Amino acid sequence: MAAHSRNGSSSETVSRRSVLGGVAAVAVGGLTGLGALVASSRPAAAIDGDPAAFEAGDAPTVTANDGRIESVYLSPALEVSWTDFSEGIDRVTLTLAVGSDAGVDEVYRETLTGADPDATPGDVASVGRPSGDQSDAVSDESPDFNAVDGALSARFERADATERGDAVTSESLSAPELGGGETATTTLDVVFRADVAGGDDEATVVRTTTVDVAVENPDGDATAGGSVGIDTA
Repeated sequence: MAAHSRNGSSSETVSRRSVLGGVAAVAVGGLTGLGALVASSRPAAAIDGDPAAFEAGDAPTVTANDGRIESVYLSPALEVSWTDFSEGIDRVTLTLAVGSDAGVDEVYRETLTGADPDATPGDVASVGRPSGDQSDAVSDESPDFNAVDGALSARFERADATERGDAVTSESLSAPELGGGETATTTLDVVFRADVAGGDDEATVVRTTTVDVAVENPDGDATAGGSVGIDTA
């Protein structure tokens, strides 16, 4: 598999930090800090889940053909919790954006509402109460939007990030001219934001990660006639 999620490191270039900041700005409507809770101490919101499962699916599925990254599939599942909302909540808006040096694309933006707690709009595959078993499973029970302190779980349909905008595309990720034994890697920045609102109260939480997408052209195998295969690494 060519892709995996990882935390950013101090050795990232200025360009990489700049791009990640740009992704966050798009996803959070102007936020300049990363991984920050943008809310007063009360009320508050949080996002929970295994970072790989929540932020980039069970590691994104990448398909490659002749040096091209054809698709990067994301399928996030996450839990959003809130505390100290005296009137419960009215709505939760979930947004995921993906970016690279080429720019930023919004992959998901969906709103769940207390008016129809069982609704699964757009790319939302299922919504319910957290199952409590430390898995990605979503309980069949409807989320309680009236709870002062509550939570909901949402799972999204698989989406191909390369088809959701003009920045993260097959062309920008691919390297069809790789020589034998060479590898090309693109780091994708992934930002997830949850906006929780109820009555006069609002809270926002942001989570970020990075995913490396690589294409490798292995050296030719002389015993097989020198053929060169292209695969993800």
